[in-house]
Amino acid sequence: MLIDLDTTPPPARPRDRRAVPAPAVLLLLFLVLLVPLQGAAAPERLRVLTAVLDTGATSSTLLTPDALYVARPEGRIEANPLTPGGPRWAVRVEPGEYNVTLAGSVLVVRPGTFFLDARTGRELWRTPGPSVSHVLGDRVAYVNPDGLLRMADLATGRVRWQRRTSEQGLDSDPGHRYLLGVDSDGRATLYSAADGTVLATGRNLGIDPYELGLGYAVGQTVDEFVGDVLYTHGQTSVAAYRLTDLARMWQARIAEPSVLGACGDLVCATGEQGATAIDPATGAVRWSGPRWRSIAPDGLAVAADMRVARIDPATGRVRQDLGRGNLFGDLLLRYDRDLTFVTRLADSRVLGVVPVTALAVCDTAGNYLACRTGDRAVTVWRVR
Repeated sequence: MLIDLDTTPPPARPRDRRAVPAPAVLLLLFLVLLVPLQGAAAPERLRVLTAVLDTGATSSTLLTPDALYVARPEGRIEANPLTPGGPRWAVRVEPGEYNVTLAGSVLVVRPGTFFLDARTGRELWRTPGPSVSHVLGDRVAYVNPDGLLRMADLATGRVRWQRRTSEQGLDSDPGHRYLLGVDSDGRATLYSAADGTVLATGRNLGIDPYELGLGYAVGQTVDEFVGDVLYTHGQTSVAAYRLTDLARMWQARIAEPSVLGACGDLVCATGEQGATAIDPATGAVRWSGPRWRSIAPDGLAVAADMRVARIDPATGRVRQDLGRGNLFGDLLLRYDRDLTFVTRLADSRVLGVVPVTALAVCDTAGNYLACRTGDRAVTVWRVR
């Protein structure tokens, strides 16, 4: 589009300036001019997204397609419906900082640990005292101060098996076939999740049990399960262990591998020093690049400057530049001045705009996007 700045424009038709407030006119003009440059949908399909829920101060939140679950530090766990018929309830608990996760129809509340019916808020059961716990599908493994490791039904608490143990941290593979326990000295034991049979023991993996399964711990060694391999990574190296017996397959020196996961057929370690793609069979480095800070299994990558791209996981080459923003589920949040464009990854269609920028801690589920917008507050928008 060319604009001749020396040409006197034709006189505009008179209009009632009171009909539309000036800020709305400016926002609409901004969207009309900017969206074609973004290669997105037609301007008339854009909308400024309206918040459907603001939480105020929280300890943690959990977004689902029909509700936002909130834990409040003053001692309250609640479900806020987002759809007609969605769960609405609140229960009182001891004041404290709680974390809530969902497993099927059960809301898991830690520390504690106790279990609530996600639909009604009714307490189903709780572990007998403070515990270290890990959910495996419809089961939960937990260790109490009595030194017993138990595997129980998630919905009822019925114990399937138990063993005497000194474990301080628990984790499992994605298929929930194995349970990994680590004691306070970093020694690991591998159990069959089905019946508690000890498959391997005594291997010192160097894992801090208090960081187990977190995936990121500066200065600590943490673990990741990818396929049938257990990977551990610290500040300068990555090691691979065979799951069946915890025998070490290889160890590779990698600069600051903070997060590790699958990327295509390789395993990618990412951190402040960039990304390194590793052959999972041998530990050989296939490629590396200082630009990337995270890489998804399908090759979606985020750079240090918040530029997002689709890369070829096998080579690290950029296939498509998607702009500056952040990835959450199937959405890309693209930042421009004082607005955030909510974009669908599948077809780059802009679903709407949010009048705030740099939403760095978000989640998406169903038709909704939830982001931390204040010190401890979360805002939910309907995006579809």
